[in-house]
Amino acid sequence: MFSVTSRFSPGHSTRCCGALIAILACASLAVASGTRVGFKDAFATARGNAFVATADNPSALYYNPAGLTQLDGTQVSANLYSVSATSDYSGIGGTASMDNGSQNIPALYVTYKPQGAPMAYGLGVYAPFGLSTDWPDSSPLRTFALKNKQTYRTYNFSLAWQSTPEFSFGGSFTYNKVDTDLNRAIGVFGPADHFSFEGSGHAFGVDLGLLWKPSPQHSFGLSYTHHTSVTLRGTSSTIPLVASEPASAGFSFPETVIVGWSYRPVPEWNLEVNLDWTNWNRLNTVVVSKASGNTPLVFNWQSGLFYEFGATRYLGNNWTVSGGYCFTENSTPDATYTPAVPDSDKAFYSLGLGYRSAGKGFSADLAWQYGAGGTRRVSGSPPSLTGATADGTYRNSLNAFSLSFGLHF
Repeated sequence: MFSVTSRFSPGHSTRCCGALIAILACASLAVASGTRVGFKDAFATARGNAFVATADNPSALYYNPAGLTQLDGTQVSANLYSVSATSDYSGIGGTASMDNGSQNIPALYVTYKPQGAPMAYGLGVYAPFGLSTDWPDSSPLRTFALKNKQTYRTYNFSLAWQSTPEFSFGGSFTYNKVDTDLNRAIGVFGPADHFSFEGSGHAFGVDLGLLWKPSPQHSFGLSYTHHTSVTLRGTSSTIPLVASEPASAGFSFPETVIVGWSYRPVPEWNLEVNLDWTNWNRLNTVVVSKASGNTPLVFNWQSGLFYEFGATRYLGNNWTVSGGYCFTENSTPDATYTPAVPDSDKAFYSLGLGYRSAGKGFSADLAWQYGAGGTRRVSGSPPSLTGATADGTYRNSLNAFSLSFGLHF
């Protein structure tokens, strides 16, 4: 590590500060929304997340609000998704491993439908985007990413209507709260130089859903989540140039569309296939506003698809076993790659066991999931001020467990 502080005049320092924040924020802000967390229920997770055309438990609030019309009475469901992600890097600068500690993501759903009524209602709280990454300060990637954390909490208010025995429609009004804490080294002013951005913001959104059941054997689902635009307001620090200054950045979170078909050849089996699209093409350039000057940040992310397949076998004594497969496409191109979001194509394999008491009572589901990210070779990533890049080989994977408990009154 070397220092060039003595070479800068105050005027040079101000201009350098703007350039530093441009490069640093570009990599760090990506983690504030770069990871979609699509697994919101243990039963759905066990089925490879293929659930939009089934949507027959309270997590329909997230997957397809039209499914609420299938849920009589009052139902409550709580889910915990516990995930441990790994990313191992090797390149010209050496090797490094991201902290693989577990992260716990909760969700809660409450639904109500009077017996025989065509209308159903729901309230939910969950996190559709988020997670965090933590690279050690000794890492050769320290000028691209240290510890970055983001939470995106959605408060969902849903209404569903069964217009005919075959068709149900649903809609949700959402309030979304975002908090960020982003950090990385600068690498030119000494071993303790550091950039951070802390900010928060909120936005309102809408979801729509359709469920069509033309026969007992076939069911079709469609879910649409509108994009949201959030202005993150807070402070940024560029040590040693700027201790703290107000900063803000407008960020667009993508819309998603899920379509699916459920096939029940016999009542004991439910097979489903989904196609799940996330419009990351919306994330192009973000402008960071601050006293030292506004800076455009280029992301140029790509839209991606989730291919989801699931099967459930309904056993005797109210037990179920499920299995699934989900393939997710990488959305971060090499030209704007940052290890703050160690993205790659992933294949998710899942298994689950569930129990539902007869009639009103309780339910429980447990799912295990393994995500194989394979090896991603990055070339042509943007350089830091020292000329280093994040080019190299990344081996990514994750293990997760999902646990859901439900009550039916």
